[in-house]
Amino acid sequence: MTDIYDIVKNEIFDNIDSTVTIVSIVSTGGGSTVVSLCNNKWIRIGQSLTDSDPKAWVITSIASNGDVTLTDPIAPTALVKRQVLTIKAPNWLFGTHWSAGAEYTLRGSDNRVKLPLVWMVEQIREEEYGIKSSLERTSDIRVYFLDDNNPEQYLNADYRSNVVSPMIGLKDEFNRVIKDNILFDVIESFRTRPLTRFGNEEEKGYFENILDDNLSGVEEIVSLPIFKVDECKC
Repeated sequence: MTDIYDIVKNEIFDNIDSTVTIVSIVSTGGGSTVVSLCNNKWIRIGQSLTDSDPKAWVITSIASNGDVTLTDPIAPTALVKRQVLTIKAPNWLFGTHWSAGAEYTLRGSDNRVKLPLVWMVEQIREEEYGIKSSLERTSDIRVYFLDDNNPEQYLNADYRSNVVSPMIGLKDEFNRVIKDNILFDVIESFRTRPLTRFGNEEEKGYFENILDDNLSGVEEIVSLPIFKVDECKC
């Protein structure tokens, strides 16, 4: 039986699609281009979209209707309809609060490298089934989708629009991979919780980060129904 760590990492996380497709060019001029994307996924202001060269277009604003304003690269290249661009891919983290926190710290201080983050917490419970079931087991997993925030400048509404909303997009992509994978049975519900500030907060207001950074995002708890797979090599 395959470890649930390997299933989630190899079957789900590794198949996250970090590309977006331009549906239309809304406007151009003044060193910037406004585009409409098929799905904004987890793009956020300040990050870049890159092509295969790779040239980079910096995201300067995202309108309420989802249109994205991009700053053109130094050597301007015209974007076109149906062009595929790449978002910054998420990083993977696994472990308990303590072990994951220690590993996260070892990755250095540059959040441009460490984030965004998909963290599967090592608090997994599994129920295994017998010969009459087509399911091998059901695994209860807890996953956090996290990115950095700016506590000195952000209001609560800023956390939600600038960090939580993009992480909802990353969570949705994670779930899309699950739904498209024939290893898993149909899942009827996903339990989620937006996290304006990610950490421990006491009743009197004391706040402590779980990982050594100021982060926001989304928590998801889901029961993965995993079909049996013939792994016998006899």
